[in-house]
Amino acid sequence: MKALKITAALSLLGGIFLLTSCLGDGGNTMSVYSTGSIYKTETGTTYMYVDYTGMLVTSTELQSEDFDEGDRLLATIAIDFDNQGTQIADYIYNASISGIHQFDCNSYIFDNTMTQYQSDTIPTLYAIEPFVNYRKDDTILTFAYLKDDVESGDPSSLKLVQPKPFETTAQTDTLYLVYEKGNVKESKTSDYISFKLPQYPVDTDIKVVVRYRAEISNFTQVGSDKTSKYFSFTYNRPDSSN
Repeated sequence: MKALKITAALSLLGGIFLLTSCLGDGGNTMSVYSTGSIYKTETGTTYMYVDYTGMLVTSTELQSEDFDEGDRLLATIAIDFDNQGTQIADYIYNASISGIHQFDCNSYIFDNTMTQYQSDTIPTLYAIEPFVNYRKDDTILTFAYLKDDVESGDPSSLKLVQPKPFETTAQTDTLYLVYEKGNVKESKTSDYISFKLPQYPVDTDIKVVVRYRAEISNFTQVGSDKTSKYFSFTYNRPDSSN
């Protein structure tokens, strides 16, 4: 997987999605630069749920790659609604998908040995919209971030850690974003990353607090103490069985 280099950092880390459309005069098109998740139909055809629009799209570009369900992509998606041809399923549109960049989608880590918050400082960490994605089988947080390149050894890494079991009676949970910068050199690389959250109760407001260290970040509801900064959000996953 090729990482996005710093030359793309302004649009990437700002979480800017470029959306253009043309309606009327015989034209009915849309173009969006966004993140999304991979799914497959019952017959095995790959399609993408586009975060920014909530639309389902497929293309020859997607079919030519060996993606797994749940993979996360950043791409430019162009849809011509007037020239759809034969759709593979209702509401899955044929599109042109270019500049595909696959990025990590990692599960959270439970580590009850972490009794205090410890982390290197992330150069830059941004929340992008939509910040919380309630997907078919899980819920994810997605960040854009700037990470250090390393001289040698393991690359720098970012993990989401749950340091203690969730107590439902408290209706709050604290998670740690733990960054390990490694043996850094001067250059840095920008990228996206998604994390799967713990499975909290459905149809219930859960206050999730995330502790982190970053030189630059864009979180609006933020605080800090002697060890870290922190932000919070309300988790409420609808019960799909209703």
